[in-house]
Amino acid sequence: MNLTELKEIDQRYRATKPKLFLLSAPDRCADERSLAEVESQIGMKLSASYRDFLRAFGGGLFGFVNVFSADLQSDYYLPSRIGEASGYLPPGLLPFSDDNAGGLYVLKVTEGKAGERVYYWNTDGGLNETQFGDVMEFVARFAYEPA
Repeated sequence: MNLTELKEIDQRYRATKPKLFLLSAPDRCADERSLAEVESQIGMKLSASYRDFLRAFGGGLFGFVNVFSADLQSDYYLPSRIGEASGYLPPGLLPFSDDNAGGLYVLKVTEGKAGERVYYWNTDGGLNETQFGDVMEFVARFAYEPA
């Protein structure tokens, strides 16, 4: 999914279900400087879809989903969330969202760069591929309708 498609979905839902986004405010949108700082702190490049999402929408609480953000002031700040998961998440995985029950949505990291395909990881079942080809497909599914 590309950014234009996600923006169209977002506009449609905001027009038909405006109260959904009154319940939470997303984090500040990322700029190139904040993205570079996050990537420097975590030692890897974010996927293109994740970067685009953070620039356009900001992350944090976003409808029915949370997306770890590049906003240093956020409870969902990506480097902090990686630090919290470092004791149990296997190496080579970049968490970008959680299910609020101990599971994480992750991207595989190869040669210092996060891939696009979304996986689900938890301590009980390990790593499982999802149907989502990128972060924007994940957000399009979970942000606007309850799971």
